[in-house]
Amino acid sequence: MATTTLPVKSIVTKGGEDGILLVIHGGAGGRGRHSTPERVAQTRKDLERALEAGYAQLEAGASAEEAVVAAVHVMEDAPEFNAGRGAALTSDGIAQMDACLMGGDGEVGAVTGVRTVKNPIDAARAVKEQTKHVLFAEPQDKELEDWGVETREESYFITEQRKQSLLEAQRDGDEWEKHGTIGAVARDAQGHLAAATSTGGITNQMHGRVGDTPLPGCGTYANDETVAASGTGIGEAYIRTVACHQVSERVRFAGQSALDSASDTLDDIAAHRGYGGLIVLPAKGEGVIAYNSEMMNCGYQSPTDSYVQA
Repeated sequence: MATTTLPVKSIVTKGGEDGILLVIHGGAGGRGRHSTPERVAQTRKDLERALEAGYAQLEAGASAEEAVVAAVHVMEDAPEFNAGRGAALTSDGIAQMDACLMGGDGEVGAVTGVRTVKNPIDAARAVKEQTKHVLFAEPQDKELEDWGVETREESYFITEQRKQSLLEAQRDGDEWEKHGTIGAVARDAQGHLAAATSTGGITNQMHGRVGDTPLPGCGTYANDETVAASGTGIGEAYIRTVACHQVSERVRFAGQSALDSASDTLDDIAAHRGYGGLIVLPAKGEGVIAYNSEMMNCGYQSPTDSYVQA
């Protein structure tokens, strides 16, 4: 599977340098053979709805964690993204989903391989808030019920578009299309940070494969002293580079800006046979969207400005 890495492109948020701010992503990569103007327009609408839902929480004084969960809920329910309903299908035709939620205080919860959770980010949150553990693989139905996590039949997550993509991948060879992994980072009125990421992985991935999303520090990370970050792209490269933690450490120890740390981390991802994007929100200052792929679904909302790209 060949990849084409492009120079790093970036978007810097405007407004809210020291106040509430929400940044989201909905996948990075190439547009792929099935992209249409109608699908792009729907993706834009869903990104706008996610920003509205998450930012409303911040405006109401809710925590950064509440905001990122609200934004991710919208995208998990939208079949245009590779998370929740519309997740990519594994080689044996199932939706096998991962999610992670991390607060700037270092508390984190994650799940991998869930198959019936309507909103996987809720299961990650339950692990964080209701257990003494960090990561659950394939939590049992009884555990999900005890946690109060809403479930659906496995068929709910499987769309015709994803079945077609799997058929083509198995017939023609894997294609690294735009990765629809979703994520959000937020800073609340108290200055606390949070990051959330949710994904269905890669079309035609081997059963049991785990990507970067549920691994704290790889696809998701938050530290009130540095940054909150969420990634999307070729997960193996994000794992090899411990990408989101690397962004934080570049800020913490090298004194880099959020923009420089994101750009240099993407260069490291490229050196490890990967591409994709990062959203980074520092403890103070402007947020950053950066990617070294053809394009990235993303957006932000600040007290004075909003932006969406699809």
